[in-house]
Amino acid sequence: MADNGLVIAGLGSGSGKTTLTLGMLRALTRRGTAVGAAKSGPDYIDTAFLTAACGTNAVNLDSHAMPLPMLRDLARRQAAPLLLIEGVMGLFDGTDGGSGSTAALANALGLPVLLVIDVRHQAQTAAAIAAGIGTVLAPAGQLAGVVLNRVASDRHQTLIAEALSTHDIPLFGSLPSSPDIEMPSRHLGLVQAADLAAENVLETRLDAAADLVSAHMDLDRIMAAAAPLTRPETPDNASGSAASIPPIPMPPFLAPPGQRIAVAADAAFGFAYAHMLAYWRDAGAEILPFSPLADEAPAGDADAIFLPGGYPELHLPRLSSASRFLGGMRDAASKSVRIYGECGGFMTLGQRIIDKDGTAFSMAGLLDLETSFAARKLHLGYRQVAARHGGWPGTAPLTAHEFHYTTATSATGDPLFDAVTPSGKPLGPMGLVNGTVSGSYAHIIA
Repeated sequence: MADNGLVIAGLGSGSGKTTLTLGMLRALTRRGTAVGAAKSGPDYIDTAFLTAACGTNAVNLDSHAMPLPMLRDLARRQAAPLLLIEGVMGLFDGTDGGSGSTAALANALGLPVLLVIDVRHQAQTAAAIAAGIGTVLAPAGQLAGVVLNRVASDRHQTLIAEALSTHDIPLFGSLPSSPDIEMPSRHLGLVQAADLAAENVLETRLDAAADLVSAHMDLDRIMAAAAPLTRPETPDNASGSAASIPPIPMPPFLAPPGQRIAVAADAAFGFAYAHMLAYWRDAGAEILPFSPLADEAPAGDADAIFLPGGYPELHLPRLSSASRFLGGMRDAASKSVRIYGECGGFMTLGQRIIDKDGTAFSMAGLLDLETSFAARKLHLGYRQVAARHGGWPGTAPLTAHEFHYTTATSATGDPLFDAVTPSGKPLGPMGLVNGTVSGSYAHIIA
């Protein structure tokens, strides 16, 4: 169970948060320190890198989508006593009003912030920025200190360090530029950890990040800056000791779609949220992984099948010829097994996926859907969705996230959800339902 934590944040995307967090996790693990990891926000790719760096399953913590008791429960249930949380975008960036920002998450968990500043084009200004951020964080939050990234020289570091000292802001280290350890990206963000592992380069890059961090940062001071996680909420006016006060019950998570759930899990379907599977297990469900890319069919005795999002568009020839996988899906549908797909999984349940060159590949054909990567358009943002039909996932409002470049060029049938933006702007129907088969582009979070 996690007791203490620290949030690693930046001024924006590309500031060095990922490199620093991965390097710290691997460096601490190599020293024998038990450390866990989490990612702020809905990103399902970074969590796989965090897991690989420290060896314990990382989790998403989303202060926009998740109720406060759920945030604190997920943070506390991480196995290692120390939890490092990688931020998202800039420290205060989020939806309207700052909801979902890294700062909001730090405040919700009562954790200090370690700020990474890319100083390629500044010197003393970096200290002024840090001082201003510290003022904005206080009194609800705390700036633990600063790490400088992409420092050009000893003189450059000295100028900034002296300016930080005038504001009483601790400097925990300065990282030089090191392009060799940066993780490659593709259209949805970083290349997946599983892909780099398959190329035998993931461990090399993680160890290189750890070497850089170990050489240039004071890990002992950083660990000392971690603070206790906020405990689960207790009634405001209850009497007696904190240990004797029962926590306020956490709102129930989305019920599992079955008791034996076959879950696609490979490089084409790697975006299942860890907290979703964990809560399904808590509810008594058994998770049965299978690999469509290895042409494995879902378990024949499964009473539900879940195809998460991922990168099916990168593996279309293999998926379209995976006869055991596609046959197993069709057989399950004919037996009225509940089948649910998100984003890439939703696309795979359709008739065809068209690749970036315009070539069509046949898929499961369980939904009257055609999607195209040739008709490329970014769809990004949180969604509030409510199912139109009874049964799973129920008609209660759900918070989800949409992030894809493919377009549904043809979709016929009953919609699964009605969707709105966080501000309440209607987005119209989303997804499809055909008997016990359903799916949409939305990744359900809470």
